[in-house]
Amino acid sequence: MFAMQYGFDVTDAEAVRQRVKEIGSRFDQLPGLYTKAFLVADAIDGSPARYTPFYIWNELSGMSDFLLSDAFRAVIAKYGRPVVQRWNKIAFFKGQAATQTPVLAIQQFIDIPEDVDLAQLCELQATDAEAMTHEHGLHSVFLGLDTNAWKLMRISLWHVAPVSSHQGKSFEVAHLSAPGMA
Repeated sequence: MFAMQYGFDVTDAEAVRQRVKEIGSRFDQLPGLYTKAFLVADAIDGSPARYTPFYIWNELSGMSDFLLSDAFRAVIAKYGRPVVQRWNKIAFFKGQAATQTPVLAIQQFIDIPEDVDLAQLCELQATDAEAMTHEHGLHSVFLGLDTNAWKLMRISLWHVAPVSSHQGKSFEVAHLSAPGMA
């Protein structure tokens, strides 16, 4: 599994939500795609509204094929060419609500200092991610490693807001395409 994400500041989050309603189902059968969460955040506290889809791919070739596709050309034509972040899977777990539609995503970035044992940190963070599977409302959680920036990224999708507090930025899941979970 591999994850990727790109994002754009937008002037109108509601227009993005409407667009997602129109195009979201086009990704429900995309070859090589495990999941795509269409993530939207409203403008808040001086930060602009944001559209930042998050993908999990079964294989690297699926991701590459998408980035070379007409669908991605359409993204570039509408928003400009984005920086595409990529993470190698450290852990992925389905929660108790994996069959439900998620409505919320929480994404956290974790710096990896040079003096920290990478394997131990990844093991600790994977254990924490697995523990989340016992929380009510968790759809799924992905933990990935970015070896360019030397950061871990954890994103959790929720059917209902979590009872316990989780650090990170919150997004609305405007649509989830999940051909790999079927």
